[in-house]
Amino acid sequence: MPNATPTMPNTIQLLVVEDSELDYELLLAILSRDQALTGLRVRAQRVEDEAGMRQAFAGGRIDAVVTDHNLPRFDSFAALKVAKSYDEDLPVLVLSGEMAEDLAVAVLHAGADDFILKARMFRLAPALRRSLQAAEVRRNARRQAQALAASEARLRELTQHLERVKEEERRRVAREIHDDIGSTLTALKFELARLTRVLENRSAAAPHINAMQELLAQAVAAADRIQHNLRPPVLDAGLVPALEWLIQGFRTRTGVAVSFETNREEIDLPAERATALYRAAQEALANVAKHAQAKRVSVHLFAAADEVSLEVADDGVGFDPAGVHNVPGFGVRGLIERAAGFGGWAEVNSAPGRGTTVMFSIPIGTPAAPQDGLPSTVASAPKMESSET
Repeated sequence: MPNATPTMPNTIQLLVVEDSELDYELLLAILSRDQALTGLRVRAQRVEDEAGMRQAFAGGRIDAVVTDHNLPRFDSFAALKVAKSYDEDLPVLVLSGEMAEDLAVAVLHAGADDFILKARMFRLAPALRRSLQAAEVRRNARRQAQALAASEARLRELTQHLERVKEEERRRVAREIHDDIGSTLTALKFELARLTRVLENRSAAAPHINAMQELLAQAVAAADRIQHNLRPPVLDAGLVPALEWLIQGFRTRTGVAVSFETNREEIDLPAERATALYRAAQEALANVAKHAQAKRVSVHLFAAADEVSLEVADDGVGFDPAGVHNVPGFGVRGLIERAAGFGGWAEVNSAPGRGTTVMFSIPIGTPAAPQDGLPSTVASAPKMESSET
């Protein structure tokens, strides 16, 4: 709850790093005098060096540290370092007998919450209270940030799980189309051919036979197209051939000139990561076809030692990326979450009249063992480093 009032312990466990017993007694007297004003009840202990600080931290809870700057075997910078090593949000106040602006700036930059002159010790109690409240605000913010990070991690895990489930469902449906509907249509095609031979001398039946053959051919083509869209069998041949097949289909359907470049002909990737890259390219090209009004598109696939990056750029009308979040749908956000689910990143850069570039990059990961895929309807796919139409 960002607006919650910070709460502090009833009794403050204060560690004082001070070599002067007299200054320590004065400090306690000032804090005791101001207890009614600040509401702070202080239980303090005094140490003089690093060993004493570490022993105090090991002995129990410490809520704040007040340290003299100049000590015989120690100074405030060393005390700050020790305190922050135990708790980076721990309030630390530095006392000094001399006014030095450069010193004050230096200790504040080093992490101190306040710099107080010993001649103005009346500032100590209110400064300590403010520092304790600020520390609690920092801790709350850190807890909220950690909770948000954990929530985002769970969201990425869920997104990745949903992508796996979706791809598995696509694979299952495509397999059923191939095995069940495809085989049924093939059998029907043979039966229709046999019927055609039986009725070849009956001219009245010829138009009906021809119409049935055309309808059957359309059904076969539709089943094949749906199967390929659900899960292209060419993915079993590798990511590069799959992207070449995808680009060739896009080129044929739209008439848009597309170039494709890759620095490797074969990229050994786990199946789910190869599929994620393929789906990113598929979605980017689909958006080009729907919205870009582009004349040229370039697709680049670059495999480094530890990551694979895909770039799809067009010279179309572009758009204002700031307006994407106001548009229904989860295209861009889904792309970003899909990449984050694999520990990668994605971004979309565009501007009105300047085209659009989609970047999608994920770690290579550990290559998985080959999985049983669909029988491929593509006998072979041409290999190429660069092609352009």
